[in-house]
Amino acid sequence: MNATSSVPTPDRLILVVEDSAQIRNVISKALEMEGYITRQGKNGLEGLELLKEATPDLILSDVNMPHMDGIEFFKAVRQNSQWTAIPFVFLTSHSTSEDIQRGRELGVEDYLTKPIDPDDLVRIINARLYRTAAVEVAQVGQAYLDTVKVLANAIESRDKYTRGHVERVTTYSLWMAKALKWPAQHIRTLEFGARLHDIGKIVIPGQVLNKPEPFTDEEWNLMKKHTIAGAKMLQEIPHLRGTLPYILYHHEKWDGSGYPKGLKAKKIPIQGRILALADVYDALTTARPYHRARTHEEVVKIIAEESGKHFDPQLVPVFIKIMNAKRAQATK
Repeated sequence: MNATSSVPTPDRLILVVEDSAQIRNVISKALEMEGYITRQGKNGLEGLELLKEATPDLILSDVNMPHMDGIEFFKAVRQNSQWTAIPFVFLTSHSTSEDIQRGRELGVEDYLTKPIDPDDLVRIINARLYRTAAVEVAQVGQAYLDTVKVLANAIESRDKYTRGHVERVTTYSLWMAKALKWPAQHIRTLEFGARLHDIGKIVIPGQVLNKPEPFTDEEWNLMKKHTIAGAKMLQEIPHLRGTLPYILYHHEKWDGSGYPKGLKAKKIPIQGRILALADVYDALTTARPYHRARTHEEVVKIIAEESGKHFDPQLVPVFIKIMNAKRAQATK
C-alpha cells in the first residue's frame, strides 16, 4: 500500500492577499490541488476583514498593494493578540530587495519571489506549516499529553466494562500510523484523537453505559450520539481540532452502513478508518456483558471477513500483519 495515500490531507486554511487576480487564482489553485483551503483578498484591508471571519493557518501576502500594502498589513496582523502566531509569508519581485529587508526587520522569515513557481510555493508553505506544527508540539509537551490522558481516563472510568480500552486502542492505532510512515505531527494528533475518541460518552447516562443487558432501540440511538457530542465538545479548542476525525468517524463503515453520517469508502477520513480497526479489535478481544473475549485468531479472521464491508480493504492486511507480528513477539 502506498503510504503517502494514507496520510491525512492538510485541510488547512491559507489566506492569499495579492492585488493581481491572476496571481491570486494561480496560487489558490496550486494550494487547493494539495488539499489546502484558500481565501482571497486583493489588499491588506480586505485581508483584515477576512481574518475577522476565520483565522487562517497561514497568510501569504504580496508586499506592494494599493490601499494597504503587505508591510502595513503585517503590522496590523501582529497588533492583534489573536493573530500573532499565524505564520506569514511575503510575495515580492526580484527588484524589491529593500522590501525583503524591511520585512526581515519586522520578523518575517519566508519569502517567495515572482513569478511564482507552484512547486516552490507548495514546498515553502508545507515547510512553514511543518515548522509551526513542530513548535506547537514542543509547546504542548508532555504536560499537555498528561492532561489528555487524565481527561480520557475520567471518561473511561464511567464505563466499568471498557477499562483499559483507550490505552489499547491508542497503542494499536499508533502501530498502524508508524507502519504507514505518518509524519510525527500526525502521529501526535492521532495519539490525542485515539485517547479522546469516546469522550462524547460523557453525555450518556451511567445506567446506560453500565447496563449488563442488551440496549433497547432508544438506548442504542442514544449511544450513537457520543461521536457528535464528543466533536462538539472539542471543536472550539484549537489544539484539539485535529482530533475531530477520530472522534466523529470511528464508527463509520466502508460500505456506508455506519454512523453518524453513513459515509462510504474513502469519503471516511483515514483517521476514522484506522481507528475503526483498532476499536473493533479491542472490543472483540475483551469480555463484554454481551459477548465473551474472542481469541486473537478469531478476531483477525472476523476482520478479514469484514474487509470491504466494515473496514478499508487496503488497511486490513496492514493491520492484520502488524497485529500478528506483535502477537508473535508477545508469545515468545
